[in-house]
Amino acid sequence: MLYELAQLAVGNLLRARARLVMTSGGVLVGTAAVILLIALTIGLQTAAEAGIGQDASLTEIQVYPNYNYDPYASSEDSEPQEIPQLTPANIARFWQIEGVQAVIPVKNYQGGLEVTTADKLYGYMQVVGVDARLLPYLGLTLNRGELRLEPGEMLVGALAGDYFTDPKSESENWEPIKVDLLTEQAGLKITASKWGATLETKRLKPNIVGEIAPGTQFDYALILPIKDIIDLNVWISDVEFDPKTFIYDQVTVRATSRETTNQVSDALRELGFQTAGMGEFLNQLNGFFGTMRLMLGGVGGVALLVAAFGVANTMTMAILERTKEIGLMKAIGATDRDVMTVFLIEAGLVGLCGGAAGVGVAILLQNLANQAIANLPQGESGGISFLPIDPAQIGGNLFVIPPELGLFALCLATLVGISAGLYPALRAAKLPPVIALKSE
Repeated sequence: MLYELAQLAVGNLLRARARLVMTSGGVLVGTAAVILLIALTIGLQTAAEAGIGQDASLTEIQVYPNYNYDPYASSEDSEPQEIPQLTPANIARFWQIEGVQAVIPVKNYQGGLEVTTADKLYGYMQVVGVDARLLPYLGLTLNRGELRLEPGEMLVGALAGDYFTDPKSESENWEPIKVDLLTEQAGLKITASKWGATLETKRLKPNIVGEIAPGTQFDYALILPIKDIIDLNVWISDVEFDPKTFIYDQVTVRATSRETTNQVSDALRELGFQTAGMGEFLNQLNGFFGTMRLMLGGVGGVALLVAAFGVANTMTMAILERTKEIGLMKAIGATDRDVMTVFLIEAGLVGLCGGAAGVGVAILLQNLANQAIANLPQGESGGISFLPIDPAQIGGNLFVIPPELGLFALCLATLVGISAGLYPALRAAKLPPVIALKSE
């Protein structure tokens, strides 16, 4: 029975092809608008994610003391709790969190330091200590040398040698000198103030074993074994090392996967620490694009809403034109449900035709737009000058239409058509056959 009703509905639409085309045209515009606006947000999001970094950086979480910590939050009595610090005891607690792959504490050198070369050039930079056993978990790659840190050895950042000074220069304007620290094998001149007055100087000649590739937090830093940094800090402060009071300056926690980063961050915050990282930033970015997708999809949805009124108007006019036909259908045995089904099928087919055409037009416009963007002149940084991202990172596709988006739009257009035809279908079903047959 349903097949016969569908045949009747298709025949009714084909008798008024011009009306079908014009009514479906409104659905076409709305469907294409929804798809293209959402496709734009997907392309922007994909390009932004590509610009953030690889999976290694997305699983890194930087941990700091939370100086906004409420000292009474975890206390059942009136005694305030101290702000949790990056102590060895807390580092051990980090290792117990589910989803943690590695915990890499970092200690900074806390005295005066000058990096010198054989030619008397000098520069200043950050010097940090890292446990050599945890180096592989930092996700570092090297330009040259080996990724290792034995006692007395040192790794240098890619840009650490870019800002050296020549003390013999007579120029009024300072011009930085670039030094290849790996070949120069520069030395360290450290200065300590003891007992408030006496200055002592110590010169070190660590063996530079590798240069770290750019793009990390260590670009301008020197990395020594953490034991060497602790010994230097003891020397400049004249305070013996005490593991009970020792505090690290920074801790990097590596999650097992990108999916567990949020879970690990939440657990660290529950311990009273502050967290930051590219994974958290990416989650915020995804939330922003999700909101943007809803907003732009809503703008396209307005066009679909207008098209729905067009479908409703067309179906209402069809009832007025086919009143006698409706009466005849009922006279030969068609039920109210049969009449309503015919009109709902017609309305759904209008939405389906418009939606299918809209998907096709959206794909065509997507290809044209992506091709046009790919042919635009490039800016100095490699991307397109007026775009905040570089589409080349995702193959030049600024508009991205995944298959599920096209299928969703097609189903939405069909549903809009059926919804718009619901009132006219109910009206047609309620027409008394006697009155309908008497209609001219």
